[in-house]
Amino acid sequence: RVDRRQRQMCIREGPIQTLYDWHDGNGAATDLVYNISKIEIVGTAASVRIELDNWKGSRFTDFFNMLKVDGKWQVMNKVFYLHP
Repeated sequence: RVDRRQRQMCIREGPIQTLYDWHDGNGAATDLVYNISKIEIVGTAASVRIELDNWKGSRFTDFFNMLKVDGKWQVMNKVFYLHP
């Protein structure tokens, strides 16, 4: 489970690589269950909602805004909700 201190860290900003590095440092979530529940695409912009359960015992809803640049989809930002 995510501890109280981690719950209180609700606003973060910075390059997406910071999130990837933090995620990599915490190890794989071997029992993770996920569902891509919504994808909306308009031209070269997209919004993706993903439901994640059992990430180290916690449940998240992730929202990604994406942009297609040079033919590749890239994450522009991520917002998440940690369910109680």
